[in-house]
This record gives sequence, structure tokens and C-alpha cells, in this order.
Amino acid sequence: MYQAACPGCGAPVEFRSAASRMAVCGYCRTTLLRDADAVRDIGKQAALIEDHSPVQIMTSGQHAGQGFTVVGRIQLRYEHGVWNEWHLLFDDGSSGWLGDFGGQFVLTRPDGDAVGPPLFDKVEPGNRWSHGGVFWHAADIRKAECVAAEGELPFPVDARWVARVIDYRHRDEFLTLDYSDLPPVAYRGKAVTLSALRAQHLRDPDAVVSRAGRLHGGVSTLICPVCGAPAAVVPGATQHLTCPSCRSQISLAAGQAEVVQREVADVTAVGATLQAGETLTIDGVAWRLMGWMRSGVPDDAAEPDWYEYLLFAPMHGFQWLIETQEGWQQAQVLDDWPESFTDTSVELRGLRYTRRYLYRAEVRAVVGAFPWFARVGDRTEIGEYVSGKWVLNLERGAHEMGWSQAKPVETDTVASWAGRKLATIARGRRAAEVAPSGGGKAALRPVAWVFTVLIVVMNLRYMLPFNVDAMMVTGVLVFLLWIPTQSGDEGEG
Repeated sequence: MYQAACPGCGAPVEFRSAASRMAVCGYCRTTLLRDADAVRDIGKQAALIEDHSPVQIMTSGQHAGQGFTVVGRIQLRYEHGVWNEWHLLFDDGSSGWLGDFGGQFVLTRPDGDAVGPPLFDKVEPGNRWSHGGVFWHAADIRKAECVAAEGELPFPVDARWVARVIDYRHRDEFLTLDYSDLPPVAYRGKAVTLSALRAQHLRDPDAVVSRAGRLHGGVSTLICPVCGAPAAVVPGATQHLTCPSCRSQISLAAGQAEVVQREVADVTAVGATLQAGETLTIDGVAWRLMGWMRSGVPDDAAEPDWYEYLLFAPMHGFQWLIETQEGWQQAQVLDDWPESFTDTSVELRGLRYTRRYLYRAEVRAVVGAFPWFARVGDRTEIGEYVSGKWVLNLERGAHEMGWSQAKPVETDTVASWAGRKLATIARGRRAAEVAPSGGGKAALRPVAWVFTVLIVVMNLRYMLPFNVDAMMVTGVLVFLLWIPTQSGDEGEG
């Protein structure tokens, strides 16, 4: 351990790792840059945005049989929010990083320089890249600016420092390419929980209450600064709020409610079955409905809109309910990605899914709180893959992609969760339950019946009184007509 007196206030500043290049004084926030055995003052760091993370400097834990201590933090802001990167010092002197975004954690360790890395500006979500004998898929490409830093870090940062990172996924593994230096450095790891890390010396709940005003992981009420209406938010996870009353856009990423756009509510333009603020009891767990989005297909005006409802429970995280005219679905975002996927099929946990639809979705209305900046006009490419009653959804935007898994839910079940009758848009069950690999074959049958009648009527004068040849030709035509409605009906899950 190396200790120096802060040039700003004289307080002792410790460098616990020999590899640490920078440390921030915990008293006056002066930044100390270490050069050999001397330090120099390179200015003051901006104040950290107070969040609701339970992690703090000196939090300790265990990972892969080795102890670690949190010795530093970088706070980063990008277009849709703010997240923390906690610098870890392991007992053997090596380092790692604990990414912390809205209560979700990813622990990564240095994995060497990237060999033959792709150009940062040329990577798109879903692109494959090989590293360490594994093919990885690009999941997130982002540029983020440093908001603030604390503790000690292996490299110097300030408010002008911009991180350029690409997050890749392979099954349940994460790979991050950091383009801050050339060649880019690779960091490899997995999603973790604080309980699995046996984390100790976490922030005391009272400290969270006094400094941030709300307990981490709960649901609190925010008063809209535009109209004064109450709205439910998840402290530390909600990055953006669309007021349910006046539809004003409110950013919460800066640690306070900041109005970014004022709107006038158009109550005639929406008709969601469930509303933000409701509580749904699912399997004995109370889930708060944080917000909803109404979406449609911009390339096909005949396609009906649907609704996506975001639910939150303090000990269980987030899940989705999807309401369409064909029925309801319950969906979870996957941390464990498919083993392989192509344009036509996907394999997950040994089960093969077949693609049914590929389309673009557009957000047409937003109400409530979300962990990202949800905006009207946002467009996403959606690929739906089905196997029996299960549906895998691939969602790909301009800078990120992800997978979710959904299963059908009866309307009566959703009504029992909500504790009331529902005036839902759902009229039937989704085609995925009927035709897991056929892609809506049952929907062709009414059309087939119409053309069958037409063919028989048009050929009736040739078949009577008893023309075997005409009857055979008519029969073959009808048989060929019905083939598309039958294929893919086998093997219902």
C-alpha cells in the first residue's frame, strides 16, 4: 500500500494496488495522478450522481474462490442513462470490474488485448466476432462520457474522458471490448448477484435513505414537476419517466427529476387495459406496473397495435406482459442467450425454435417509468421464433440487441392477477400455440374454404351428370389448395 497526503486538503490518500495510476481524495475530491513514487494534483473530480447502489468503496466479496475489495468507481452516462463501473482489487493483486446498472451486475476480468478486433464504428448489433475460441455476438455498442470518479483506478479519467465499448454475448457469458486504448482490451465474465458474491460491507440502508431519500430496490412515488400528478418509479433503476397524466418527458438519470419535454396529453389516442401504478399479484408476489408502451408495425397499416407492460417486484426484478388481439403473453429478458441462431431457427437449452415473423416495431405511445429513455417513434427489428407454446423474441435496435422468452397466458388469468375484469383487446390465442413451426397456417383455412366452394361451383357443370375426369381434376385442385394450410401442424408442444 502506498499512501500520500492530498495536495488539496492534506488528508491521507491510499493506493492499495501497485497498478493504480489515479486516486480521488474522499474529502475534497482532488484527483491525484501517481507517477513512480510521486503524486501530482490534476484537478478536482465532479460530484458523483447519488444513486441507490448498495455497493461502495471497501465492499468485499468472493469470486471464483478468491477474495476481492472494491477500491474505485467510474460513473458513466450514455444516451439512455447512467451506470457504475466498480474497480475490484483481488487478493492476488489482480483486478476486475463490477458493472452496476439498475441493480443488475456483471463481473469481468481482463482477458488480454483483442486480436484482430473489429472497427468500433463498423460493428452492428448481432455481428459475430471470434475471441478465445468462441464466437461472440455483439449485444451493445455505446459511447459514454465519464460523469465522475472516486477511489483508485488503473488509469486516469476526468469529465472529458469518453469510453467506447462493445459488449458481446455467448450463452451466459459477457465479453467487453474497451476501445479507450489501442489495441482494445478485452474483459470477460458473467452476470452475478451480490448474494452469490457473498458481498460484505455494503451500504447501510439508513445511509441510502439519508443520501438518496429512498430504499434501494423498492418502489417510490415521484411528483411530476409539470402537472403535480404522482407517478411510481423504481429508485436507482428508473432512468426516464413519461408522466401518466400530462405525458411530459422527465429524466431521472441525473439524480433529480429534470423535465426534458413538456407534452399535452391526448387521452383519445390510447386505450391500455392495464394502467401504470396498478399492482398485479402473480404467484403470491406483488408486481407493480411501472409503465406501458403501445407499439405497431409501421410497414403494414393493417396490422393492429399491441401493448407491452413493464412489471417490477423488489426481490424479483422486471418482467413483461404483452397484450395483442391474439392473446396475452408473459415474458422475461434472457441472461442466457441461445447457443446458436440463424435467420430461420434458434436453439436454446436443447430446444429448437423456428422463425415465424420478422418485422419492424414502432413505439406509438409511452406512459410511466422505464430503466431506459423510451420514446415515441423508436423503432426496433423483431424476430419471433416459436416452439410449441414458447416464443423467443429477438429485439434489435441501432446500438443494441437482446433476447426474451414468452409464454401464453389466458385472459382470465391476467384478470385474476389484476383483481378485476378486463376490457382487453385480446380476442383469441396466439398462432404460436397452434402452429409452432408453420407460421399461422390455421389463419389460411377460412380462405381455403372460400376458394374450395368457388372451385366446386365453377366446375359443377363439368362434373354433372357424372364426369369422372372433371371430378378428378377438381379434387386435385382442392387438394393442392389445402396443402399450405396443413403443413407445420404436426408436433404441437
